Amino acid sequence: MSASIAVTADNRTNYLVRPLRREDRQLIERALKLLSAETLYARFHSRGIRLSARDLDYLTNTDARDHVSWLVIDPSEKSQDGAIALGRYVREAEASSRAEVALTICDRHQGQGVSKVLLGALGASAMAAGIERFHGSLLSENQAMRRLVQSLGAEISIQDGAVVAEAAANPWSLPDTAAAQRVRRVATQVGAALAAQRSSASSVRMRS
Repeated sequence: MSASIAVTADNRTNYLVRPLRREDRQLIERALKLLSAETLYARFHSRGIRLSARDLDYLTNTDARDHVSWLVIDPSEKSQDGAIALGRYVREAEASSRAEVALTICDRHQGQGVSKVLLGALGASAMAAGIERFHGSLLSENQAMRRLVQSLGAEISIQDGAVVAEAAANPWSLPDTAAAQRVRRVATQVGAALAAQRSSASSVRMRS
């Protein structure tokens, strides 16, 4: 089930989202090379990061339940097949209801509501997979992301010198804020599309 799903961001820009595929490995590798040093540092918390083949394999080896990744596509973007952002969660341990989240957004698409698109898609997947809590680390100087997660009801703590945010994975468990409403809107769009895809796949299996 990997068909693209149409969603709308804060600024009324229309995007497509879809689960990351294993064959996207080269696409992700090329896209990462176009990110600024600041964006790479914000994502990986390390300067001069160079991802190995093993790292890329891990990023694209998803299973649609415990390791989930969503790709955001801007149809008007000519480079990188339109891919502008990637969000993923990884379940902490087997049967755990907690997962670590990470988001990566191309520089010129930051501040456009893409983070909320990713969180909505990830939230829809988390609900289906029994994930109840998301957590992730962020740089102390990343005030924009800190404001966003706090508007989603995240609890902020310092762990081993890093800023860690934790919030509900279920978009309908978030507070009634404008940001949470946008996350829920995307989750509704994605959830409905995933349900339709599952129903269609089930019908095909029954006919066969």
